[in-house]
Amino acid sequence: MLRTRVDIFRLASPSQVSSAQKGWNRRVLRSLGLAVTIATAFVGSSAPAFASGISPAAKGKVQTFALWESHNGGPVGDAMTALVDKFNRTHRTIHVNIVVTKASSKLPAAVAAGDPPVLAEISHYDGTLVKGLALQSWNPYLKSSKELTKSTLYPSVWENGMVQGGQHYRLLASAKISEVFYNESMFKAAGITSAPKTWSQLATDAAKLKSASVIPLGWKDSSAHILPSIMSDGGTLLKKSNSVGTAVAFNNAATKATLNYFRSLYKSGDMVFDHGTTLRQDLASGHMAMIDGTSAGEAKVLAAVGGKFKVGAFVEPAGSTGHAANLVQGLGFVLPKGHTKAQDKAAWTFVQWWYQPSQQVYWDEHTGFAPLTKAAAKALPKTFLASHPGLAASVGAMASKYTVPRPVSDSYAEVQTVIDSVFQQVVTGSMSVSAGISQLQSQGNSYMSGASAL
Repeated sequence: MLRTRVDIFRLASPSQVSSAQKGWNRRVLRSLGLAVTIATAFVGSSAPAFASGISPAAKGKVQTFALWESHNGGPVGDAMTALVDKFNRTHRTIHVNIVVTKASSKLPAAVAAGDPPVLAEISHYDGTLVKGLALQSWNPYLKSSKELTKSTLYPSVWENGMVQGGQHYRLLASAKISEVFYNESMFKAAGITSAPKTWSQLATDAAKLKSASVIPLGWKDSSAHILPSIMSDGGTLLKKSNSVGTAVAFNNAATKATLNYFRSLYKSGDMVFDHGTTLRQDLASGHMAMIDGTSAGEAKVLAAVGGKFKVGAFVEPAGSTGHAANLVQGLGFVLPKGHTKAQDKAAWTFVQWWYQPSQQVYWDEHTGFAPLTKAAAKALPKTFLASHPGLAASVGAMASKYTVPRPVSDSYAEVQTVIDSVFQQVVTGSMSVSAGISQLQSQGNSYMSGASAL
């Protein structure tokens, strides 16, 4: 039987853990309903697992099930716990237990073992589970839903997890998009009065911000932060469109323009690559003027800055097409097969509840994730958006028709690995632009046709 995270790692004794770990311990115990096992858990006993989601404490007509999700602490984990606690208080016939685990990687094994959870949050690549007929389509439930419809959800949310034939096997649970955070004081000192609207303006502003002690721009070499630039110059994620097709489309002017643009910024010393934590630290210390990230990281940025200066934010700028583009990523709800209709219906009740404006507003305010519905975007307080420019920027991006979902094909996960590698090599000068595009095209098509690097 697949074991939960609390089984695998066990709970440490109070004298052996940090305050953060103690908080995680408390959260796991509360979420799984293991209060009665605290005494034995703290002396090294393995806590009981409810991989199938049925707690022995469930009695009568109460449907108890496990939600596998990977937020194991911090603002996001706390927000998830608070919302699930709220749901359990307001739904007397349904009880949800959070199981903190890496559901994306562990769910296939749980399915193979015949012991999957009732509900799970996994990343975009669910093709193997869909092909293996391990997931139920949400379509029968969507037919009668008022919260989840093509008109109430943003297009990038409605299409996220939808496969050929219009079947929804994955419903987006949290949405984040690419954007840039900046030091407003540095902008003002450099005479920059507004955030750049185009990539050329971004390069011009970067040059103005550069000094002996300040690097203008820090960037992540991640496909989710590279592809929007290609799309804003007219490129697509796949040959046929942004989400359909079995071939990539990198051999074009859009990809060439993006690679040359970032290569030029790097060569001039106006941009560096680094990890998110380091980028936030450099922004907070005044050594960097702008950093690449997502709205979901805004809380971490504001915490790092600590009020020393105002933080601004803007979505990645417009390219030669005259418009900006963006890519929605995030975990999504899936419904594994193998449970009773009553359990499935209980899981659906929770998912519908999750999409209601009051839950969405709480989630967005406490995590920075973008709203999934138009009603949630309207319900977000203007005063809160004014003090959280990252969330405000993402609200605008979600409403754009040029914001698209990440492809759901498992093969595209490997394509993204190639993008990350080639992008860094080309930009840093260890590979030519033409060689980079050639590798992107050949390896990308190889993976999309079924080959694998694994």
